Amino acid sequence: MTTMDKNGVDEKIVKWNDIFEELALDAKSLIKDLSEGINNIAASGFIAIFMCAVALVIGLDRGETKYIASGLMIFCILAFNGAMTLRKWYTLKMRYKRLHELGDGRGMSSCTNCLRVGM
Repeated sequence: MTTMDKNGVDEKIVKWNDIFEELALDAKSLIKDLSEGINNIAASGFIAIFMCAVALVIGLDRGETKYIASGLMIFCILAFNGAMTLRKWYTLKMRYKRLHELGDGRGMSSCTNCLRVGM
C-alpha cells in the first residue's frame, strides 16, 4: 500500500530519493579521494626519480670509485622504483578514468537530476 502526500507524491519514492542523493554525494567523495591517491602515487614516483639523480650527482662529485659505484647503485634502485611507481600511476589513472570524469560533473550531475521527485 502506497501513501501519498498532498501533492500526490509517493512517500516511499521521496525516501528512496533521499537515499540515492546521499549515495551520489558519497560516490563523489570517494572518486575525489581516489583521484587524490592516484596523484600522490605520481608525486612519489617523481620524487624517487629526482632522488636518484641527486644520488648520482653526489657520487660523481666525490670522484672516488666507491662513491661513484654507490651513487650509481642508488641511482639504479631509485630509477627502477620511480619507473614502477609511475607505471602504477598510469595504470590506475587509465583504470579509473571514467570514474574521474563522473566526479568532474560530466556524468554525475545528470544522475542526481534524474532522481529528483517530480521530474
